[in-house]
Amino acid sequence: MFGPRMLMGAVIGGALVYFLDPQNGARRRQQVREWWEQNREPVMDKATAAQNKVSETTSQIGEKVGEKVTELQSRVRKEPTPVT
Repeated sequence: MFGPRMLMGAVIGGALVYFLDPQNGARRRQQVREWWEQNREPVMDKATAAQNKVSETTSQIGEKVGEKVTELQSRVRKEPTPVT
């Protein structure tokens, strides 16, 4: 009943209500801006490190999959044809 799309919609809707609140929204947006200014570099550094790790892992997995595909192709080609 509650799938990922509904959950994402609830999260986005909640964030909009929180930050666009007529009474406290401006203060909350300012707090987020200040936090971002203070923490931008460490966040971006960690995001870059994570991206590099994901790229490296993906590349390694791709190489292993390629090896397995090649191995399976050679096995299939070597199997004798059944006699009927």
